Amino acid sequence: MPVTRVGYFLVRSEQRPTMSSSTSLSNVALGRKLIEELRTMGAAVPEEFVRVQDMLEAVEKNSMQVAANIAEARRDKSHARLKGNEALLKEQSDLFEKISASYKALATNEDWVKK
Repeated sequence: MPVTRVGYFLVRSEQRPTMSSSTSLSNVALGRKLIEELRTMGAAVPEEFVRVQDMLEAVEKNSMQVAANIAEARRDKSHARLKGNEALLKEQSDLFEKISASYKALATNEDWVKK
């Protein structure tokens, strides 16, 4: 089974991620796999990491919907689908703010800050 480096960690995956392979794991999916493997090994995973992972998965889902809306609008020569992108992009912005806040909270947590 191939091993992929995610930050300082090595994660086993069915297939190495590549830009050209639609069946490969995305970086977001690898993040979830990393959390699962850390838990399997008995490592403590900060709740902030899990919340950020959930938000990144929502961001990835939204971005795929935005791309689908744009492609559909081109095919139909219609801009109705593009209207939905405004709400999705607003949600993306909110999620990125929450992700930033989660990392800032973790950075101030004495248990996780290097001394």
